Amino acid sequence: MQTVNGKGSEKELYEPIRGHLMAAFGDESHICHLEVTADGVFSHTLKSFVRHDIIFSFLGKKASPDLTGFIAKKGPDVVIGSMSSIQDFITVEIKRERITLQDIYQAKMYGDLFGAKYALLISPERIPEEIKRLDQCLFVTYRYMSGWYLYVGEWYAPEYMMEPFRWLPHSPFKDLGY
Repeated sequence: MQTVNGKGSEKELYEPIRGHLMAAFGDESHICHLEVTADGVFSHTLKSFVRHDIIFSFLGKKASPDLTGFIAKKGPDVVIGSMSSIQDFITVEIKRERITLQDIYQAKMYGDLFGAKYALLISPERIPEEIKRLDQCLFVTYRYMSGWYLYVGEWYAPEYMMEPFRWLPHSPFKDLGY
């Protein structure tokens, strides 16, 4: 689907980014469950793990992260359906266009609502120099409520690069700690 400006739609980015993130956040002892939630529909599985279900009263078709999920431990002694197996939550906001300051605060809001250690904002456009400079001065990627960061990424088609992202302030995968 082409948009007016000749670029594909934002929705076309959901599955390739979702696939890459699931592989990057998962490993031999962890799984990454990540689902498309842009339309405001959250699976029963995801809803059952959210600590404060009141947030769903504020989310809907017009205001939901594009992707939402969690990282869970896996193994014979771990029950994936139990809250104790959940390591961290993930929210992802995807923008087809150049990232704006409003996009940063929108993505931070989703991360804060879900208590997500990994709140990501991703666009195929370069991270604007003004956003980088603003982050150096005012730390706009820092999430004061949790002490975690908003990770802003530039997405490149994975068939062209081994690592399809460049990140601000740094790669979220270096913070995995497992």
